[in-house]
Amino acid sequence: MIFAPGSSRSRRTAADARQRISVASWVMGLALAMTLVWILPEITWTSPRILGGQIVLRISTNMLEAAIAIAVSLAVTDSVVQVHPSFASRSSQARMRACWPLYCLPAALALVMAMAQPLSAVPAASVVALLGGMAAYVLILFLLYESLDSEHPSAGLFAFLLHGLAYLTAFLLFLLLYQARGRLLVTVPLMAAAAMLLSIELLRTHAPRPRVLLTHALAIGLVAGQTALALAFAPFAELTKGVLLIWSFFLLVNLCQNGLRQRIGPQLLVEYGVFSLLVVLLMALMEIEADWLVFV
Repeated sequence: MIFAPGSSRSRRTAADARQRISVASWVMGLALAMTLVWILPEITWTSPRILGGQIVLRISTNMLEAAIAIAVSLAVTDSVVQVHPSFASRSSQARMRACWPLYCLPAALALVMAMAQPLSAVPAASVVALLGGMAAYVLILFLLYESLDSEHPSAGLFAFLLHGLAYLTAFLLFLLLYQARGRLLVTVPLMAAAAMLLSIELLRTHAPRPRVLLTHALAIGLVAGQTALALAFAPFAELTKGVLLIWSFFLLVNLCQNGLRQRIGPQLLVEYGVFSLLVVLLMALMEIEADWLVFV
């Protein structure tokens, strides 16, 4: 049941949502701030000797911080969704089945912020970056809460803003990938997981069934991870590698969107070709600039 916008129950629900978003932002900010002042130890497990050898499993600091960031994000996002009038009377299982795609964008942003910290050797710069990320996180929670009402007059605007924030998160993710601390074999899987979460947000209004959505998102995440790992050994500047990843992610998501809507045609392929040509020219210019700077 959705209450009338002017009713006292509706105003009380909106006030509860704002309060929960505020608390959620503080909890998420505190969890991420801990990564700046407290370095979690690695967890190592060594198996008993088997056939003359041992198996060593190591969970790195990046993995632990990413897991904590995603867990906290899922919890605080659910606390905001559950006060919406459409889901207040539903059980946790029913709410998760109906709304699980909505949890992916906040989790992806939390994962990116956990991977990026510390963003700079200057503590003040890392704090400013964290505050900017938290502002984006609060905005995402607000937009997700408002988008739960499909009859809202600004529902289209909310979806547009959420997609814009998803692409912005992907932009930061790919640009910061090769500057992130930690081993590449750890950061690349985390990047692939973030790409999958972002693609779920970007495809959730196009996929007819959850299984189709998960299949397409998993494919995008795997391709993004493989591309990132291959580019790590390419003789390009780090900025060029990031632009290549952004380009491939954009093409994959848009191909899936138009494929799910069965709108792939000659005109769309021409648009992708022109866009790809511009990206290649941009990368060539960046490589020339980088070589000139090294030469100087």
